[in-house]
Amino acid sequence: MCIKKYLAFILQYLNYISSMIYKINVILIFFLSITKYVVAETLIIKNNYHIGSIEERCQKALDFYITRPDLETEFYRRLEYCINTVKDPSPNGYVTNPIISDFFSKFGVNGRTRMQVHQGVDIIGYANEPILAMADGIVLETAEAECVGPNVVIDHGLSIDNKKLITIYSHTGEYLVKEGDKVKRGSIIAKLPEKIEHPCMARVRHLHVQIGQKYCEKEDKGKWGCQFFIKDLYSSLNPNNFWSDKSGKVRCFEKNKIYQNGILTYPFKCNKR
Repeated sequence: MCIKKYLAFILQYLNYISSMIYKINVILIFFLSITKYVVAETLIIKNNYHIGSIEERCQKALDFYITRPDLETEFYRRLEYCINTVKDPSPNGYVTNPIISDFFSKFGVNGRTRMQVHQGVDIIGYANEPILAMADGIVLETAEAECVGPNVVIDHGLSIDNKKLITIYSHTGEYLVKEGDKVKRGSIIAKLPEKIEHPCMARVRHLHVQIGQKYCEKEDKGKWGCQFFIKDLYSSLNPNNFWSDKSGKVRCFEKNKIYQNGILTYPFKCNKR
């Protein structure tokens, strides 16, 4: 009888402990949920930057981290890197999207060393921000690529120095054009994505612009030398040479302005200061 009473006591005690553990787990889950919400909100409002400033643009380009409070340290490290290293290409009297990784840069948008020097230009931006055609052209493709995500490929004809301008607009969101469309300079061809979900974006919302001269036809895709959209993937042209003016600042698209054929305008809107 003593043994049965002892075992019954032990069983009752274990049930009590189990019940307490369950209650503690419920409390912990609730606490963590509240903490996650508070930290996430903190990531948004802790730095109340002026809208349109370099700091605010960097912060908004990193809103992948809003739902990842567990990566708060990484967020602030990336934010600091962005603020301290971006290039402001805005012409006098205007403000536009900063460049976070320029042509031939050895560093990616996340500050890490690249395996190869950069063959394009990476420009940060807001969720759903319109991407503008840099010149008149014909849409060759709207297609996704592994790691990179969605792309719009446009043949912009010849440059002023007679170079073919096959331009890849990478890491886009919604397409607003389709294959075969004729586009006008300054027209909206796509938008930046709301979600930052493709690995090659490195958790930073940005547009990658790359210009080649030799397009990979669809039947050549996947063959030697045609793993992406252009054959001269590793000897691409510098976009800055085509959209920069004499001062070294970008050439903004203005609706009623006439542009010389063969030059490019910046793929984002410029706003007056």
